[in-house]
Amino acid sequence: MATIAVIPYQPWRHRGFVVDGAFRWRLGTRPLDVADWIEFDTDADGDDGWVAEKATIMREHADTAFAVIDGIEPDCQEIADALIDHLRRRFPDRFDGIELDRSLHPLDAAARLVPDDLVVMVERDGELIFGGGSVCFPNRWDLRSKLGRSMSAVHAPVAQLNEQLEQAVDSFFDRLEPERSFWRLGWGILDTAAGYAPLDGTAAPRPERPTIDDLHVRVERETLRRFPRTRAVLFTIRTYVTPLTTVLADPDDREAITRIIDAMPDDVRAYKDLTDTIRTHLVG
Repeated sequence: MATIAVIPYQPWRHRGFVVDGAFRWRLGTRPLDVADWIEFDTDADGDDGWVAEKATIMREHADTAFAVIDGIEPDCQEIADALIDHLRRRFPDRFDGIELDRSLHPLDAAARLVPDDLVVMVERDGELIFGGGSVCFPNRWDLRSKLGRSMSAVHAPVAQLNEQLEQAVDSFFDRLEPERSFWRLGWGILDTAAGYAPLDGTAAPRPERPTIDDLHVRVERETLRRFPRTRAVLFTIRTYVTPLTTVLADPDDREAITRIIDAMPDDVRAYKDLTDTIRTHLVG
C-alpha cells in the first residue's frame, strides 16, 4: 500500500465542480511540459512502492491488469521507445542504460518501469478506440470490458459524464496533436488504501462498515499524448493515495470536499461510491 504523506495535488480546490449549486464533471486539461511527463515521489520506490507492487500484481493478476487488442504492437512500440528515451534523459541516475524487456509485450515492458498505469487509444477505421492497457491500479473498473470501445462507450458507466462532457471530450481528441500534450486530475474517496481495486473479485475484501481510518483520498494525475507515427494516444495514470484524515485536517480541504459531495446528484454519488458513512465522516 503505497500511501504518501502529502498528495502533491488538491483537485477538489479547483473551480468548476459546483456551478449554481449543481455538480459538474470537469475535463480540466492543462498544457503539459513533456519534461514533466512522468513523476516519481516517495511512494514510487521501495519494497511497498508502486513500481514494486506492479511486479507482484502482474505475477498474481496478469489477466486483470494487462489486456490489449490484436495488432496494437506497432502503436505500443512507438510509445515504449518514447518512454524509454524520456526516462533516460529525465532520470539519468535511475535509467541510464535501461532497455525494454523484449520478452514482454512493449506496453507491458514499458509500464513496469514507471509508477503510472498506461492506457492506449488507437486509430482504427477513422475512430479512436480503446486499444488496451497495463492497469495495475484500477479505480473500481474493469480493463477488459473497455477493449475496442469508443471513448463515449468507455465513459458510459460514469453517471452523467457523457451527458455533460461527450462533445468536449470528442473535440479535445480531434484537436490533440503530437506537438502539444496535456494533463488533468481526477480524485475520489475509497474505503481502501490499496491501489489494486478492480471489479472482478480479485481485490482484497472491502470493510462492511468503513471507519474513518479505512477511508483514503485517491488522486489520479493523467497525462495525454498523441504520437506522430501511429497516431496512438497514451494516457498515463499516476495514482496518489493518502488517508482521508490527513486531507480533512485542513479546514479548506474539508470544506471544499464536503461542498462538492453535497452538490452531487444521487447517481453520481453512487457511481463514486460515496456512501452515507463517508458523508458522516466529512461533516463529523
